[in-house]
Amino acid sequence: MAEGRQSIYPAQDDADIVPPRLTIALAWVSARQARDRALDSSLFVNPAWDILLDLYICYARGRPECVTDVCVASTAPPTTVLRWITILEDRGLIARSSDPRDRRRTLVELSPHGLIKMEEALDASIESDHRLGLGRVRLVE
Repeated sequence: MAEGRQSIYPAQDDADIVPPRLTIALAWVSARQARDRALDSSLFVNPAWDILLDLYICYARGRPECVTDVCVASTAPPTTVLRWITILEDRGLIARSSDPRDRRRTLVELSPHGLIKMEEALDASIESDHRLGLGRVRLVE
């Protein structure tokens, strides 16, 4: 969670605990992987959501992500991912920077605006699941 931001969920008893955003993001990735095993993954060629989820997970775990790793995580062709990285950067959702330890690598991360938007999207997902009575999402790795 971004410093200074409060969770939209108050503390509740164990039966109603809302999973953290990282758990939700990991659940989305797991669901996509299950979908791709069941259906031809080439049917789903827009990697924007996968890129944003991957960068949110990296943010939540406190580790940087390089462009190459983003390409691998999205499972889309590298040229498609690079095009979407540019689109997401142009829309102010992500930012690129040089790796201070290896100037040959470029790091990618959520911008402050992108982080807020991902938190809003993940919170909306949590709220939707809660309204549907789906209860707690369990982490599957």
